[in-house]
Amino acid sequence: MITEVIKAAFKSHPLSQQTGHFTISDLRDADALTISLVTEIYGRVVAHIAFSSVTISDGTTNWYGLGPVSVLPEFQGCRIGTAMVNKGLGLLKSFDSKGCVLIGLPTYFDRFGFKNHPQLIHEGVPQEIFVAKSLFGRVPRGSVEFHQAFKQLSIIEKDAIADVIINYKIAGVMVDKANEVIESILKKEILTEMPNGKFMLRPSALEEYDTYFFKIAQFRVTEMSRVHKNPILKAIKY
Repeated sequence: MITEVIKAAFKSHPLSQQTGHFTISDLRDADALTISLVTEIYGRVVAHIAFSSVTISDGTTNWYGLGPVSVLPEFQGCRIGTAMVNKGLGLLKSFDSKGCVLIGLPTYFDRFGFKNHPQLIHEGVPQEIFVAKSLFGRVPRGSVEFHQAFKQLSIIEKDAIADVIINYKIAGVMVDKANEVIESILKKEILTEMPNGKFMLRPSALEEYDTYFFKIAQFRVTEMSRVHKNPILKAIKY
């Protein structure tokens, strides 16, 4: 149910890579999903919000990241998201949490007390959309890192990429574009479509998400190129 809500909520979001449901799955598998709340209407799950721990370079502990918060499109504008954010922040306070950060529009989240703080940053994220709220005491000074689930390939994406690497040929590889995992990999530009309808593996794009898979993919692409150019190697059957 939660997966369907997240997918529907971000389906038309211009900045979404449609991987929020993978992130939640990985957070749950890593036992890193600190708070996971849903809203039900007549037994139907219509919204979900998640909180997970973050690390801060100055050594401050007990801070958390909010996100994603997802509401089905037909229920957006009904203040369900507002209620869930307030409920989640209240739970964080009951846990004696020190504060919360998120990536989002200040024009929306300032109603909850989230603000830009120049001394608190997230590398690679524009400062104007990185906001924080202290629950007890001062706002830390340093760089924030969300859980690895937010910046790595999901387990199911890794499985798909492993299959691509194994089956890769110099002319590319055939994949099912309608598969949601393949769609996610395409949006990350790890695969690019070629004129012949096959897809080219791009190790340089993969490196941003997983250095281990990058090395394997790079080796595979290099070997395929070497075999393709050498008539003797090309004649060897495996």
